[in-house]
Amino acid sequence: MSLAKPESKQFNLFEFSSTTKSYFGIVATLVLLIVLILLIYPAINRITTLNRELSDARIVKATLETKLANLDLARNNLEEARNDLFVLNLALPIGSDLTHYLKDVEGMAKSSKLKIAAVQFTDVPLSTPSAKIGLKTKQIDYSVTFEGSFPNFTKFLARIENFIRTSDVSNIAIVKDPEEGLTHTFGASSYYLGTEFATPPTTSQGTSPQSLEGLK
Repeated sequence: MSLAKPESKQFNLFEFSSTTKSYFGIVATLVLLIVLILLIYPAINRITTLNRELSDARIVKATLETKLANLDLARNNLEEARNDLFVLNLALPIGSDLTHYLKDVEGMAKSSKLKIAAVQFTDVPLSTPSAKIGLKTKQIDYSVTFEGSFPNFTKFLARIENFIRTSDVSNIAIVKDPEEGLTHTFGASSYYLGTEFATPPTTSQGTSPQSLEGLK
């Protein structure tokens, strides 16, 4: 009986030592995994951030390349149209250019042997906009009454139709007066590039031919 006890104790110590080593191995493995995670996670996070920044940079690069291509196209178009810009400015000027426009209308009336009896126009700014951005198409609505023959009036209509300034005739009224003869009234709209009124507009509800001299 006394000989079996030391062998049993040695077996128990061996068993305890194996269990301890197993636990130690598990703990060591867990610690190693934690250390690896702590070391690898920042690197993974950094790689993810770099990939996202690279993707954003590619989008920005593509956008800039598109803008550069558009600017280059606009520059080429400007160079091609540079010699025609004055024509575009005559057709659709910046600012109402009312003074010159009425002078042109009066000149076409004289060439057609018509006499201007009255001119009406409303809400027309005489000044040229200082800003070159934010411009939009605006219009002058006006009417002119002429005295003269019908053939001469048709000549005037042909001239206004072929005039370079963009205009639309909206209505025509012809009245025969026993004493003064025929009077021809036509309403029209002319277009220009402008902004909202920065100064009080010039307004007229019954402009006489003599007042046209003051606008010249």
